[in-house]
Amino acid sequence: MQIGDFFGALRRRWLLVLIGFLMTVGLSGAAYMFFKPTYEITGTVLLLPPPSTSTTESVNPYLRLGGLEQIVDLVGVSLSDQAAQQEFKAMSKDVDFTVMADVRTSSPLLVVDVKDSSPETALRIRDILVARVPVRVDAMQKEIYVESKDRVTTTVVTLDGQAEEVGKNRLRAAVVAGGGGLALTLLVAALWDARRVRHPRRRRRRNQPPEPARAATPSAEATVEPAEDTVGTPVSPASPPQDLEALEEGADAPGDATL
Repeated sequence: MQIGDFFGALRRRWLLVLIGFLMTVGLSGAAYMFFKPTYEITGTVLLLPPPSTSTTESVNPYLRLGGLEQIVDLVGVSLSDQAAQQEFKAMSKDVDFTVMADVRTSSPLLVVDVKDSSPETALRIRDILVARVPVRVDAMQKEIYVESKDRVTTTVVTLDGQAEEVGKNRLRAAVVAGGGGLALTLLVAALWDARRVRHPRRRRRRNQPPEPARAATPSAEATVEPAEDTVGTPVSPASPPQDLEALEEGADAPGDATL
């Protein structure tokens, strides 16, 4: 189909295109409202070694494992266990959080990252996790009888003030729904117009009134009726002259007189 023919079909089927466009707008709005937004909020906690103690001579076993990086990983795993997952899933089914070392730096920095469909819930869960970091660090060292002066401590480095919307899921869903609906509308309008144009004679036959029945015209032979006095008498098309004369003589001959 040529471009001009395509736009011509759209002009002819403008009502169908308008209905499809309105339905597409509604579909895009529904897709935008159906997909939930995602909000993200983070916080970072730095782990500090005990004062005036080297990692090689410290009595703290966690420091002898390879520095503070090891305890950072252990705290992250401890705060992301199955019990914590179930606890926060009970607060929000859409929550997704991680507690792990910051890979962008070599410092013993623990990053708490929380994503949720509600900014308030994300903020609340982030604060709970950040508050649990020093408690869990202290409890891990207390279990192996590390004295207070040899324990690793923590300090909060950064805390986001509010959760920010991330990702373009809602916008992407609305664009996909709108593009698909518009393409389907144009395709249906073009196919409908092509189908109607392809059978114009059939449409004209349906619209024309039925023709009146023609009366049967009898043939000339059927209209010719024999005379009443000649019914049963065979008629020859060419009688011989001698037969006519004999009939005339018979008529002139005197008959028997009746008195």
